[in-house]
Amino acid sequence: MTTLRLATAPVSWGIWEQTIDRDDLVPPRPLLETVTAMGYRALETGPPGYLAADGAAAVELIEPFGVELVATFLPLHLDDEDAFRQDLDALERTTEVLAATGGGIVLLADAERPERAAISGQPELMAEQALSPEQFDRAADRLERAAAQCGERGLRAALHPHAATYIESEAETEAILERLSPEVGLCIDTGHTVVGGGDPVELARRHSSRLVHLHLKDVDARVLSRLRAGEIDMNEAWAEGIFCPFGEGVVPLQDFLAQPVVRDLDGYAVLEQDRMAVRVEDLPAVREVEERNLRRVQEWLA
Repeated sequence: MTTLRLATAPVSWGIWEQTIDRDDLVPPRPLLETVTAMGYRALETGPPGYLAADGAAAVELIEPFGVELVATFLPLHLDDEDAFRQDLDALERTTEVLAATGGGIVLLADAERPERAAISGQPELMAEQALSPEQFDRAADRLERAAAQCGERGLRAALHPHAATYIESEAETEAILERLSPEVGLCIDTGHTVVGGGDPVELARRHSSRLVHLHLKDVDARVLSRLRAGEIDMNEAWAEGIFCPFGEGVVPLQDFLAQPVVRDLDGYAVLEQDRMAVRVEDLPAVREVEERNLRRVQEWLA
């Protein structure tokens, strides 16, 4: 029987870095009411400050719902020292919440850039405009510094390769991983891996010893084709719904979940279908899709 546990994330409910400034976001309590009614007992925190301003407020918020906060995601400017130092302040805020509520995994990604969004999903162009070996060295050093900051709170950090960043493609993922200490784990996001031209099954097999956390996504073939052709950029792809309902896209989710390294992971698989705009009145419709996603994952794991 699988040891893998399932969780949800605010991004599936329209709450993430690209939407956090909206004034019509679903508030934390309705979100918690919805996901716990679905049977979830674990979720990620969302962007810094979304669930709660600090650890004490987060503990007070989640206690009545009986949920666990299992991870937090934070993008870092890995090619810019001044911006990176500012990112560490946000890291301090979000790790304080995670540590106060029991601990979890800190997922670190490179920050999205307009110039990378323009060529996301196009491995040849990404290779032409990749970081230099020296830039990868500096990026790895910054990731190690961020991971050490997480470690000061007793939290483990993991790399999250991500679309529209300088760590998206398979080659970029390998280049940074070979420079990182084994203490920095790996979060495989099946959707971002496929968008970047990689294979999540092979990535999991190749880095089984580093794998600590999973993001499950599916990818719409039509939107991906437009992205690869350069007809749209990644920001437009998000708006067009590149991450689609599970089982309707091109990601080999069933095969991925059948891998022993995945099924036997002592950790969480977080179901994510990124959405750009969800209001409180949209919750019933989103919940219907998310319940289908959850049933499919449960069936595949069974």
